[in-house]
Amino acid sequence: MFDTSPKLIEINDRNSQLLEKSKLKFSLIVPKQDVMQYFFQWQRYRKYWWSSITTTPSLFMVNDMKYEGSTVNTQIVANFEKGQNIVEHLSMIKNMDSSDSASITCCMSMETALVSLLLDGMSNQNKDGYLRLHYKMAPYKISFALHTTDKKTFDTLKELAALLHNKLTLAQIKSLLPTFSHPIQLQIEENLKIGVPYTAILNGETLTNGIFHLLNSSTMLKEQVHIADFEEYASLLFS
Repeated sequence: MFDTSPKLIEINDRNSQLLEKSKLKFSLIVPKQDVMQYFFQWQRYRKYWWSSITTTPSLFMVNDMKYEGSTVNTQIVANFEKGQNIVEHLSMIKNMDSSDSASITCCMSMETALVSLLLDGMSNQNKDGYLRLHYKMAPYKISFALHTTDKKTFDTLKELAALLHNKLTLAQIKSLLPTFSHPIQLQIEENLKIGVPYTAILNGETLTNGIFHLLNSSTMLKEQVHIADFEEYASLLFS
C-alpha cells in the first residue's frame, strides 16, 4: 500500500524566509525497486499540475536531478523574463536499511506559489493592462454587469443578477455580485482588473427573451447564453 495522505507542515515557521512561512509537504511511499520510475512519473505529474493552473503552460520546467548518496533532488521552476523562481522541491530517498520501501517527497511554499501565479497573471496582461488569471486560480469565476439606462429595468435586472448569483453560489461556483454603481463599460473594466474570467452582461432584452451575453476576459469575445441554461453551462466551464 502507498502512503498518499498529504501532510501540512511548517505553518508560520519563524525560521523561513519572508515569502516562505507556510509550506505544504507531500510524501509518497513506494517499493524501493520501482522508486526511480515513480520519481520520473511524479516529476511529470507535478509539472503538468503547475501548467494546468497558469495562463502560460510553458512557464514551468523541471531542473536537472542532483544525486547525493541515497537521495536525488530536483526542483520545478518558473521561467520568468528576469530569472527563474523555484516553486516546488522534489526529492527521492532510498532507505539504506533492510526496508523494501523508498519515499518520494514534494514541498512547496504557499506564498511563493501565490506570488508566482500573480507574476504570471501580470506578465500576461492584455493591451489594456488587465490581470489575467487562470480560471482555476481566480477568486471569482463570474461577475455581472447591467446594461440599461432605464431605472425600472435596472432594478429588475439587479434582482435577476442577485437570483443568478445565488444559483451559482448553490452550485459552488464563486461569483461576484457588484453594486452596479458605474456605467456599463466601467462595470466590465472593474471585473477585468481583478481577473474575473467571465462577466455576465444583462440588458433589457434579457427580461424579454432570457438571453444575455457572457464575456470571456481572455478572448474578449461574447457568447449568448439563456438564463435557464446558465447554471449548467457555468458548471461545464469550470468543471
